[in-house]
Amino acid sequence: MRALLGLPVGLLLGIVIHRGDFCMHSAAREALGGTQGPQVRAYLVALGVLLLTINSLAAVGLIAVALPPVTPVAAIIGGLVFGVGMVMGKG
Repeated sequence: MRALLGLPVGLLLGIVIHRGDFCMHSAAREALGGTQGPQVRAYLVALGVLLLTINSLAAVGLIAVALPPVTPVAAIIGGLVFGVGMVMGKG
């Protein structure tokens, strides 16, 4: 069920992010620089929609929110893969 819900939501989010030219690095740079440009607002809107959606779905019992255990080796490898991808993508 999660995969069936995750795929269309992920595709829609990806299209919106791509077409909206959203950049997490630019949003962080704007926020740390003390300016509230369009990237910071877009990030805050996305975060708000995510929080409302997930909590609403969990409240009505459609999804169960559980935190997986943290595996240090997986976190390190995942961080390295993400970092290499960001460098290769010039992000």
